[in-house]
Amino acid sequence: MSLWKVSDSATQDLMVNYYQKLRENQGRSEALRQTQLEMIESGEYQHLYYWAAFIPSGNWTPMAR
Repeated sequence: MSLWKVSDSATQDLMVNYYQKLRENQGRSEALRQTQLEMIESGEYQHLYYWAAFIPSGNWTPMAR
């Protein structure tokens, strides 16, 4: 979930990367964490405005297949 409005392009990049990690069977919290770390390392979205708005809510385990 998002705590504040974030640009559409940053949200799209975050969600695409997040769901790729879920498909790799990473836990939901870990997938979000890894995606946020990648955004920090990027040049375009390293400012916390783009990635810190997103927090996990609910089940943190890998998704069942």
